[in-house]
This record gives sequence, structure tokens and C-alpha cells, in this order.
Amino acid sequence: MDKLRRTAIFGAIAGLSGLLTLSKTQAKQVDNAKMVIDRAEIIDAVNIIGLGGDLRDWKLCRAAFADKVLTDYTSLNGGTPNTTQADTLIAGWQYFFSKTFKTTQHMITNHAVKVNANTATCTSHFQAHHVYLDGAKGSWTLGGYYNHTLARINGSWKVTEMKMTWTWEQGTRPG
Repeated sequence: MDKLRRTAIFGAIAGLSGLLTLSKTQAKQVDNAKMVIDRAEIIDAVNIIGLGGDLRDWKLCRAAFADKVLTDYTSLNGGTPNTTQADTLIAGWQYFFSKTFKTTQHMITNHAVKVNANTATCTSHFQAHHVYLDGAKGSWTLGGYYNHTLARINGSWKVTEMKMTWTWEQGTRPG
């Protein structure tokens, strides 16, 4: 949901609450509406990362992240988690994808979202299919789950941490 639409919704709610004394039921309905909007925006931020990469829309992909992001791919590659500038992360993905894969498809599902004021977590399943530029390599598919941590920054949910845990794979792993 874009920032302008969200501002309009909350502005209308705030305007009405200033004119009316809300009952406990009405106040709960307003809180529930805010929670639904937050949940939808959090899921959008998580999904846009995979979708942006698949579409090679790196600007869209970058929009999901805070300026700095902690990434953790240690379950797949070993090593240690890494904090980097989001622009650097996206540039690395763009280079790697363009030199390695003809196409990709990331499906991210079954989102479990927890919101705590201006921070949130989202755990979700993923399956990522990668078709190599080099047809002799075939494809590589892996699945598992993501743990994303998000923060509300300037009114929008942004990913600050992303941990990928793979549980299975098929095909040729890049190497």
C-alpha cells in the first residue's frame, strides 16, 4: 500500500476519532484495521525482494530494504552473517544474476507476521528456481524458509535483516 493511501486512511480515522468518542469496540476495530494494513505492507516488502529479482527490477527490489541490512546465508554457504549497504547488496545480486541465470522464480509463502509497534518479524517459506544461462548446467532449485526483521522507516516497512535457511535443493548449485 503506498504511503499516500495509508496517510489518507489514517487521516480519515484520526479525523473521525476527533469528532466522535469511540467505543471500546470501535477503538478495537481501528486497531485491527491498522494491524491488517501493517501485515499487508510487511508481506509486500518481503515478497517484493523475490519479485524484484525475478523481474530484474532492481529499483523495486531495493525499495524493500532499509539503507543497511544484515543478511545471513550461513545455512547454505557457511561463513558469518554480513551487514552491508542495501545498494551494495542489490548491485551484487544484479551482477551475479545477470552473469549466471537466464531466469529465476522466487515463491515466498505462508507468512507468519508479528508486529511490535515499529518493528516486525516475518517468517515465511520459500522455493527458488534458477535456470542457468549455460543450458548444460540445467537448473537449481532450493527451498526452505526466511526470517525477515523489519522496521517502520518514514512511514514504510523496510527489511533490516534477512536470514535464509535452506532445507532442500535439487540440481546444480552455483560454484
